[in-house]
Amino acid sequence: MWLKLLGSIFVIITGTYIGFKLASRCSTRPQHIRQIISCIVSLKSYINYVSMPLPDALVKSTAGTEGPVSVFFRDTAALLEFNGWMNPQQAIKEVLGKMEDKLAIEKPEREILSLLGANLGSMNREEQNKYLNMIQEQLENIEQEAVKTRDQNSKMYKYLGVCGGLAVVILFI
Repeated sequence: MWLKLLGSIFVIITGTYIGFKLASRCSTRPQHIRQIISCIVSLKSYINYVSMPLPDALVKSTAGTEGPVSVFFRDTAALLEFNGWMNPQQAIKEVLGKMEDKLAIEKPEREILSLLGANLGSMNREEQNKYLNMIQEQLENIEQEAVKTRDQNSKMYKYLGVCGGLAVVILFI
């Protein structure tokens, strides 16, 4: 009897935890996209107005940003600085691969960041500025979609976690 009760409580807690974890990831995605946009805006000004080298600009662009997004830009800068043969696209792909679990971004953001790396540093200032503006606009559109998705799915994940745990308990009892 006690074993069933303990197992039931464990299953409900686990289902709830999974639901809340999914809801948390869904809520974190718009924040990470907003932080990436902020870093890109800073990067744009460091490249266009200060004429700073790319690794230094990537590190400076993270000022005021905490967490995985800051780590992403700093790791990309470190790879570019210490591996002179590596281009920005390769560095971004490598860091994205390492940080897959920590960054709450999905395929569209990954593709945009990969495109950012492909053209970063290969154009003159005016073209680079236009390109970074385009990247910023695309990310802002994706952020709006992520906010809508968060609003729709966050509660659903929480309820599904709790209800899923309860359903499993009912099935086993």
